[in-house]
Formats: sequence, C-alpha cells, structure tokens
Amino acid sequence: MRPARQPKPRIYPTRRLAAAFAAGSVWFFAVPWLGNGMIWLGAGYALFLLVMAVIDCVWVMDSRQCRVTRLPESVLSLGEDNPIWLEVTHAGKQPINVALQDEPPLEFETESSSARININPDEIRRVNYRVSPKQRGDYMFGNLNARYTTRLGLIMRQETVLCEMSVKVYPDVFQTKKHLILVRENRVAMMGLRKSRMLGQGREFERLRDYVPDDSLRHIDWKASARRGSLITREYDVEHSQNIMIMIDMGRTMASRTEDSDGKLGLSKADYAINASVLLTHVAAQSDDRIGLFCFAGSPIAFVPPGKGASQASALMEALYVLQPRTEESNYYDNLVFVSHKQTKRSLIFLFTDLVDAESSRLLIKSMGLLVRKHLVVCVALADYELPSIVDAMPAKASDIYTQTVAAGIIRERKSALAQLANMGVVTIDATPADLSIAAVNKYLQLKREARL
Repeated sequence: MRPARQPKPRIYPTRRLAAAFAAGSVWFFAVPWLGNGMIWLGAGYALFLLVMAVIDCVWVMDSRQCRVTRLPESVLSLGEDNPIWLEVTHAGKQPINVALQDEPPLEFETESSSARININPDEIRRVNYRVSPKQRGDYMFGNLNARYTTRLGLIMRQETVLCEMSVKVYPDVFQTKKHLILVRENRVAMMGLRKSRMLGQGREFERLRDYVPDDSLRHIDWKASARRGSLITREYDVEHSQNIMIMIDMGRTMASRTEDSDGKLGLSKADYAINASVLLTHVAAQSDDRIGLFCFAGSPIAFVPPGKGASQASALMEALYVLQPRTEESNYYDNLVFVSHKQTKRSLIFLFTDLVDAESSRLLIKSMGLLVRKHLVVCVALADYELPSIVDAMPAKASDIYTQTVAAGIIRERKSALAQLANMGVVTIDATPADLSIAAVNKYLQLKREARL
C-alpha cells in the first residue's frame, strides 16, 4: 500500500485583506459629493493594498522553513488530563504567526485542540493541549493542520501535515510515576501511603541491635546477649518474593459508571479496580514480590501467572489495557475454582469486586471458602458516593422516601456481606473509587509488615 501523499499547501487572502478592500469602497461612494478625484484616491488605495498583499505573500512563503510536528506520546492514562505537545521549528528569516489545529480521537474529551504560536527565525517553540480518554484501548490521532501569517496578516498559507499516530490508553500510569518520584525523595506519605518497611515484624533476618523495653522477648538473641553481656535483639525485615494474585471482577456490576461527590459521571467501577491494580502491581514489584493477574466474568477472561520484575509489570499492563467490563453475571464459583487449581502455592489474593445486591453477595460468600482454606484473601469492594448522601438527605417528596429506603437496604446488605466475609477470615476493604488505589496498597503494605502471608 502506497503511503498517502502530502497535500499541497494553499495560499488564501485573510479576512483582514477582505475588510481592507471593503473599506476602500468608501472612496467610490464619496464621488457624488466630492467629485471624480475620489476615484483616483480609491484606485490608489486599492493599488496600495495589492502591493502590500504581494509583499505579504512573499513574506508568508518564508513559512516553508517551518516544521510542525506532534511529539510522540505512545501511551496515555485513562481518566487523566494527558498533555499532547506540538512543536514548531522555524529556520526562515521572517517572524511567523502559526495557528495549529490538531485532530485527536473523537472519543477523547478535550477543551480545545488548537493553539497559536508567534515564532522568530531560528527558534523552536512548544505548546500543549490536554486530552482525557474515557476508555482504555487503541486510538488514532489524525493529521495536524497549520495556518501561517505574518505581521501584516493579509495573506495566509495553509498546510496539512500528515502525522497520523496510534496511541494506547493504559490504566492510570500517572500514579505509578508519582510513586517512583516520591520514593526517590522519601516522601511516599504525600500519596497517602504508609512506609512499607518495618523492622522486627517480618521473617527475614535484618541485623542485631541493643534491646529496648518495647521489644518482644521472642526476638532476643540469647547467644549474642551472653557474649555481649547485655540483651541483644534480632531485627527482621518483611519477606520478599511472595506470591500476589490480583483478581478483577469484570462482570455486570463492575460495568456501571460511578458518580463523584459532585454528581459528575466518571469512570466505570472496573476502571477504578484496574487503576488500583496497576499501582498495587508497581508497589509489589518494588518489594520483589511475584505478581499474577486473573480477570473474569461469566468465564475466565485473562490469566497471567505470577512473575517478578519490570517485565512482569509490563505484561500485566498489556493484559489490562484492552479489557472492558461485560454485561454478563459473574460466575464466582467456577472462576474461584479455576484460581484455586492454578495457584497451588499459598498467596495473597486481592479480589476487586462489587457487592451491590444480596444475590451476588450470597454467591461470592458461598464460593469464597475455595480460597480461604489455602490463601490469604483480601476482598476489595467498591462503595458508592451517592448512597450515604441519599440516605442522609431530607426527602422532598414521597418517592424520595422510597429511594432512601432502597439505598439504606443496599448499605445494610453490603455491611452484612462484608461482616460474613470477615468471619470467614477474609480481609475486607470498603473504599470509594477515589480512595481505592491507596486503600488497597496500604492494606498490602500492612499485611507485609505483619507477616500475615
């Protein structure tokens, strides 16, 4: 297939030139009152504009020395304001005004994909606009359109730059980048995360130190204490290379879109679960743990066996970014049987799901026994913003009382389901979408510190 040919640039008069010529008609309208001399003035005015237009045409042709490009950004983050950078390089001799119009995917939200740049000779200028993807997957940027004018602004040169570009919309990778920066600066608390390293509660020996009154007696090294003549405590670090399995429910209840505290429609519950999984994968990889992934609905959708390192994190990202929730009911029993057979070694399992009705909660609770016998399971349930506000609001009409009753019933069923899971030995998290990522990671760090696995 032949590559598309670059469209030829076109030269147009601007509105300023048209308005200037229209203003020149005043000279001719004045002829009946001021005589035929106005004709010569009008003709001279028109000739002057024509000469200036020719000069401006010569100047604007200097824009052929301009190079307009969209800087490559092959990965974008879901639900974030991603900057798209446009660059203009000018190797000519005249200052040029450049108006840019990009062609982002129609599925993206953007306030404006246009920009204006005034660029001088031998200068490079950059400008950006922002796009907010609402679904993960593959998308295509179109071409880049540019209009060039000079200071006179009488003639315009327009060209279309062929620069179609495919991009992948991944789960929110901004939070992992932020975590990396804060780890380097030892400021992870700014994200709401607790420190992952706590000596004295793990199983891997770290060092010997002097005894302090709060130390446990079982951590005293009696041989070292006898040699030293004073009590010596053994310090332990949290274990590494543990198995972490992330399970994400992609069924009907996870396909519903959430509302924030202001009532604005946001991402789906599955999107928030995947974003939390990405950050959890990143933090677990930093701890040298083995991370695996299992996504399911009525049947298994994706399975990635546990592995370590950056390559494993990339494999999980590639598996996640194309997945979309389905409209079918989740089959908890068969899918938990699948994980139980695949994951024979004791693991820390994070299950991201929703407990929106009594039936789905009953099926999940009934099936959870397949995992808790062998594994440490964390059930992460997504709470809704609107339910507590509906219950607490003052009813304005009779139908509001019915709505409040239903909302209160859902909240009560959720609490009952979470309590039953906790009684089975399941660690539970009930968090709003905005707090989900931090809550899941903090629970992982807490379980690591306590050596629960």
